[in-house]
Amino acid sequence: MKPSNVALASDVEIVRRLLAHIDAGTTDEGESWREPVANYLDPARFAAELKLLRSLPSVLIPSAALPSPGDHIERVVFGAPLFAVRDREQRVRVFRNACRHRGAALVQGSGCSRALVCPYHGWTYRLDGSLSHVPHAHGFPDLDVAARGLVEVVSAEVAGLIVIAAVAPTSRSADATSALGALGDGSAWRDKLQPELRVFDISSRVLPMNWKLLMEQFLEGYHIRTTHRDTFYPVQYDNLNVVELFGPHSRVTYPFRNIERLRNRPEADWTVGHRVTFLYQLFPNVMLATFPDRVVMVAIDPIDLDHSLVSTYSMGEPRETAAGAAQPRERSDGINLVQRGTLEDNAMTAAVQKGLLAGANEFLEFGRHESAIGHFHATLRAQLASMTDVQLRS
Repeated sequence: MKPSNVALASDVEIVRRLLAHIDAGTTDEGESWREPVANYLDPARFAAELKLLRSLPSVLIPSAALPSPGDHIERVVFGAPLFAVRDREQRVRVFRNACRHRGAALVQGSGCSRALVCPYHGWTYRLDGSLSHVPHAHGFPDLDVAARGLVEVVSAEVAGLIVIAAVAPTSRSADATSALGALGDGSAWRDKLQPELRVFDISSRVLPMNWKLLMEQFLEGYHIRTTHRDTFYPVQYDNLNVVELFGPHSRVTYPFRNIERLRNRPEADWTVGHRVTFLYQLFPNVMLATFPDRVVMVAIDPIDLDHSLVSTYSMGEPRETAAGAAQPRERSDGINLVQRGTLEDNAMTAAVQKGLLAGANEFLEFGRHESAIGHFHATLRAQLASMTDVQLRS
């Protein structure tokens, strides 16, 4: 996939479209979609999806997770243990999380180090991945130290996100531009991830749900009133969104009710930072959501048909502590709202997961106002078909 090079709607254009929808009682509409229930339950389909995902570029972490040289953090991506580290030249590098001696994981969680030391036997690597020290090196007379550095994954820092090439071991592309595809163009989200953002919370948990169902819960506002009656609905609208597609990705805009305060202001003064949530679906498996007091990145990694690993990174602007040190800003009111809304979404997704086994439906029905979900499934289906065609030709 080539870089998308798109220009999404400006703040003024977004406000115009939202106010027009409010006045007309409408929302953006696209194509409706029917997704076969079998595509959530078939082991062969899941195996094909996982093989495809491992062959695609994806977003690893936000840059804000690695503010300083030596900072490092791990993540399992489509079953492949990886870690990212910012080296002494401020470049972020991504490596396979395995020592070149016996394969033990080097990084657990996150931290900051001057060097990367294997916890098993003490093999030590510089921040650029090169092997610097082997205890009792005389026991390895044939060891080529220069060739035993950590195995690097093609990556780039793109507009506040660390983007990686395919994690499939057969991928050896050294051309980052082509290897990163459409994710190599960060213009769509660049202004949403400012350099001053810092990560104030990281969580990772396994949920008993198919990864596609979890993706779907982010991509429509049709459920705001019924699912989020006491959380998001008092401050947002039900079934009112602007949907923009760019390449394999999409952006869904969720307005807050305070957007109507802009009606009597000059357009030159219109800003949307505290009046909408922008939800970027970065294909294949990452969501980037903006809130008035934070930006949240969510990565959804399939484990099996009905289990997924959900990794969440919450970012905010730093504040000064009493000791004078900068710490990420953290507002409990906003956190509680987002956390409660997430629990409500997950409960509904769990209900859908259960309903898949009821035998009531041959397909799931997505309406025209749920078109971002249709775009996600259409993109996934096209990519799977392309992979099958390549296999047949080879």
